[in-house]
Amino acid sequence: MKKQRMMGGLAAAVVVALSLTACGGGDDAGSGGSASGGGSDAPAVANVINGPLGDQGFFDDAARGMAEIEKAGSKIQNIQADANNPAQWKSNLESVSGGDWDLVITGTSQMVDILTETAPQYPDQDYVLYDSVVEAPNVASIVYKQNEGSYLAGVLAAQATTNTEAFPLSSGSKKVGLVGGMDIPIINDFAEGYRKGVETVDPSIEVLVSYVGDFTDSNKGFDQATAMYEQGADVVFQVAGGAGIGVLKAAEESNKYAIGVDSNQNGLHPGHVLASMLKNIGVSLQSAVEQYAAGELAFGEVTEYGLANDGVSLTFEDNGDTVPQEIQDQITEYAQRVIDGEIQVPTAL
Repeated sequence: MKKQRMMGGLAAAVVVALSLTACGGGDDAGSGGSASGGGSDAPAVANVINGPLGDQGFFDDAARGMAEIEKAGSKIQNIQADANNPAQWKSNLESVSGGDWDLVITGTSQMVDILTETAPQYPDQDYVLYDSVVEAPNVASIVYKQNEGSYLAGVLAAQATTNTEAFPLSSGSKKVGLVGGMDIPIINDFAEGYRKGVETVDPSIEVLVSYVGDFTDSNKGFDQATAMYEQGADVVFQVAGGAGIGVLKAAEESNKYAIGVDSNQNGLHPGHVLASMLKNIGVSLQSAVEQYAAGELAFGEVTEYGLANDGVSLTFEDNGDTVPQEIQDQITEYAQRVIDGEIQVPTAL
């Protein structure tokens, strides 16, 4: 069901809050699995993942979006891969680019070079790239203002390290941390926003930053976060994908606080995860597929999702009373100031 491409500027679609469920059938570790679902009035969609599902964050949120796309009637397939095998990522992308799928989705900056090479070789195949940009007439790119969401995480972390009455696990050290997956522009964009948020509350707070070197080594994520807690950090923000699960565990082991990322991770270590900075990936993919089905998806263009259209947010759901309502309300006010342009959040991009 190929749709005519729409070129030119298209306003960023407003993301609506949808209830996402766990991904159903159609997952496959490699390119040989069978697709699931299907509907004659809905596009067939393949999601090529440059790693495995199970990160409880970035990739899993995309898969939840795919599950909702399947519920809407589409045939779908999630194609998993080894986390450190670019040759396999490329092979998987090529395997679904021959015309059997209306739309092929892939994501992260690690897929940019591969898609840049592949897209011109399959000019009749339509692609969606999320969390990065490829300039090609058959690629619709989606990016997120992670710096804006991270700004709110920084405000929260600064509140936690300076308000020991509201946050009893805090020592009042005026130290917070961030553990990133890799030293790359998108992860540094998180760090830029985070620093700005901390600085807004108290410029004297020290921000510690380290990088795991990948997005899968949870043991290393645990070790790096533990080192930060030992240096006095009261809060560590994890932006390391699956490796960041180790950061959350370290918060519990050290009896300190952490902030999750990409999906709601607040319930993983109750009492220790203050909030999660969401990049609403799954919902943005649903929106892209809906636009594609209507013939309105802008190929060769970039759609941005930020605080203004709920593309990023900071969620306190499922964290009990860990963050007092008064502070949650203050953070909502800071978010509105960013939306209104009163606060300019720096970016690394």
